[in-house]
Amino acid sequence: MFLDIDGVLNPFNTNHRHVFAPECVAQLKRLLAAHPQLKIVFSTSWRRGTPFFVLGWLWRQHELPLQVVAGRTTDIDPARRGEEVSKWLANSKLMFPGSKLRRYAALDDEVEPLLAELPPGSVFQCDPDEGLSKSVTDRLIRHFSE
Repeated sequence: MFLDIDGVLNPFNTNHRHVFAPECVAQLKRLLAAHPQLKIVFSTSWRRGTPFFVLGWLWRQHELPLQVVAGRTTDIDPARRGEEVSKWLANSKLMFPGSKLRRYAALDDEVEPLLAELPPGSVFQCDPDEGLSKSVTDRLIRHFSE
């Protein structure tokens, strides 16, 4: 799953900028528990301005498992995030030989750049003020169960 941070784990209405909202983390944990084989690829702008180890540190501070992180997309342009995801998917066969990608999803609060490249059924939108909600998580759980 391609994961954005701002507007997803870090909603805009939170009082704590640059940390993940506990209620959003709880929903991500629920998704990971429902699909333990799920891997996370960061497709967030945080991958550009924040060293990867800092993102990992924040991830661990919220007791999210590091082993689910498969990497991050390349930095092309935030307005072309769908292209970044497509490029990662194309290169995944080289990065993870022998593994099969059965299904993927892109989770973001701004989906227009994703929809320019990806099928609508694989794109999931969060309300940027709420972040990852129970209803979006329920849809993701169903998506990965199909």
